[in-house]
Amino acid sequence: RTTWLPRFNTPIMDAIFRRGADVLRIDEALMRYREPDEIYPDMPDQKPINEDLQIVHYGPGQQYTAHHDFGYPDTRHNAPSRSINLCMYLNEGMVGGETAFPRWRNAETDDAVKAVPKKGKAMIFYMKLPDGNLDDLSQHAAMPVIEGEKWFANLWTWDPHRL
Repeated sequence: RTTWLPRFNTPIMDAIFRRGADVLRIDEALMRYREPDEIYPDMPDQKPINEDLQIVHYGPGQQYTAHHDFGYPDTRHNAPSRSINLCMYLNEGMVGGETAFPRWRNAETDDAVKAVPKKGKAMIFYMKLPDGNLDDLSQHAAMPVIEGEKWFANLWTWDPHRL
């Protein structure tokens, strides 16, 4: 199950978006509709560079198989796409439910790296490389919840220079 929560729904939601901007070191004004007198010369319009906050719930046996969040945009150089995901874990205590990056490799192992859900913890991953190409290594999966339930939030931002 999933739902989307807008920034200005409540003061708490606004605080979450402001904190997300702080963590990502992005001016919070870029994460909301801006007034015409708020000048950002590199921005094409006053639209936010983020999506609404996605809340996801997984019950026992549920998972999301390996995928990319960036999608596959058109073939233009520097075409717009999701760029950064700030993932927030809202609970803990389940068995399973890790976020796995199956294409991750290092000199010691070919096993996927896994983030174990812990309430109040967050992780950031980038889906675009500095040159604007999509990062295939950002492929990830929500591993099956074996016991209990998992609550999770995604705050996706788009590269402000490629909108």
